[in-house]
Amino acid sequence: MDPRCYLECVRCRFIQLEETHRLPPEMQRNRYLQHENSRENRGYVEMLESFIQKGIGPFAAPGARILDFGCGPEPVLAELLRERGYQVDTYDLFFQPDEGYREKRYDLILLVEVLEHLTNPREALRDLAGRLDPGGVLSLMTLFHPGNRASFAGWWYRRDPTHVSFFTAGTLVELGRSLNFTPLFTDPKNIMVLQKNGAGPLEYTSRR
Repeated sequence: MDPRCYLECVRCRFIQLEETHRLPPEMQRNRYLQHENSRENRGYVEMLESFIQKGIGPFAAPGARILDFGCGPEPVLAELLRERGYQVDTYDLFFQPDEGYREKRYDLILLVEVLEHLTNPREALRDLAGRLDPGGVLSLMTLFHPGNRASFAGWWYRRDPTHVSFFTAGTLVELGRSLNFTPLFTDPKNIMVLQKNGAGPLEYTSRR
């Protein structure tokens, strides 16, 4: 029996692992290094290609300025996007900790399989919103949790010890609206695209 405890917001359905059950940073880092998220893992690359098709391509043409936030030890997604003509910066707390992105502005910021690892996702998204121009886009991928406690208890995704925060699509819509974002696209499984209010959709041109 899993002894870990979770807290749930009854209004927005956000679920979070209690702090006493979270891994310390070094154990988190070691866990991430066990993932086979490399260019050689065809299944992983196909997942990223699908995300590009659904969560990036319709909202940012080649030439757009993109930040891959939480890129991991091997920034495969950034490589795939650069090959398509996008300008991509990367950041990762453990593997690429240079915070130069804080001095820049972006058209699109990506969090791909990142939100579930964040202990304060609202604060992280609020901070990243400041790096977007009005009309800029947040594209998020995290597996949406099932809607009832019994299903959640048996859900494989929560068993990863580095996963501490869990969302439904509705959770992310509400979170986005609280930060002055409008939802643009929702995949029923794991993708949410939000646009920062203020200037309407952006028109992209190639940049050198």
